[in-house]
Amino acid sequence: MGVSSRQVTLAVFFLAAIVPALGCSDLDILPSWVPFQGPASDTMPGVTSPAERIAQLRKLSEQANTYDAEQRLKVSEQLAAAIRQEKDSLIRVEIIRTLGRYPGPAADGILKAALNDTDPQVRIAACEAWGRRSDAQAVALLAETLRGDVNIDVRLAAAKALGETRHPAAVAPLGEALDDADPALQYRAVLALQKATGKNLGVDVYRWRQYVKGELKETSPSLADRLKQWF
Repeated sequence: MGVSSRQVTLAVFFLAAIVPALGCSDLDILPSWVPFQGPASDTMPGVTSPAERIAQLRKLSEQANTYDAEQRLKVSEQLAAAIRQEKDSLIRVEIIRTLGRYPGPAADGILKAALNDTDPQVRIAACEAWGRRSDAQAVALLAETLRGDVNIDVRLAAAKALGETRHPAAVAPLGEALDDADPALQYRAVLALQKATGKNLGVDVYRWRQYVKGELKETSPSLADRLKQWF
């Protein structure tokens, strides 16, 4: 299959936009499906398959810690540009997961927008990415998603991610989730509160409600609880 004139035009345009911001020595860290980056697919000349693109993004994610600050910034900017034109939701999910490993202004803007993506799996990936942060911005965005998303799986992901932040501000929105009508969300909120607070109050929703409201009376651990800790 030949390359159309439209594909060539798009490739030239993309390269003109990206290369000036990247030194030639940095091109080898970018995914090979970027125009003129590395070998194309063996199965269809000139085209890199979705599976190959996903593999390249996962590799880029794994290598994040090996790059210096300048390289990480360039990667995040390149991926931020790529996702704006990406129609494949599976690729968008992997780009979001990868961007979560490359924090910075470009990545943060895309990760914030991804919480409103039309595909729930992309929104879930964005929740996971924000859950790796421990700042107030992450908590605020996840709390908004927990309260307002229409998809229960996304809300479950937001609750879990709030716990992962281990931020004190995560307690209040998780406390609200304890009153949700969905038992699955209540349970996920309990698990997230355990992680966020470091406390083990079991899975008793009522006790956690008391804790969030500051009404739980501290009691000494029972003999059975002490034995569990020893063994």
